[in-house]
Amino acid sequence: MKNVSNAGRTAKGVTTKPLGVRLTPDEVDEVENYAKEHERSRAWFLRFLILRGLADYKRELASKPTH
Repeated sequence: MKNVSNAGRTAKGVTTKPLGVRLTPDEVDEVENYAKEHERSRAWFLRFLILRGLADYKRELASKPTH
């Protein structure tokens, strides 16, 4: 694995328990390229995407009408 930056410590309150994720080689390349553009590690960028996706998902759930 290639680390694109030497990022600092994990933010306080953020778990350091690793979570496995399976990506295609093309998806890994894409994630690494975006991480590099942001001068961040691959792990930081994946966390960023997950948090952004969770926020979008919660907004989607909140906007659905309930019976």
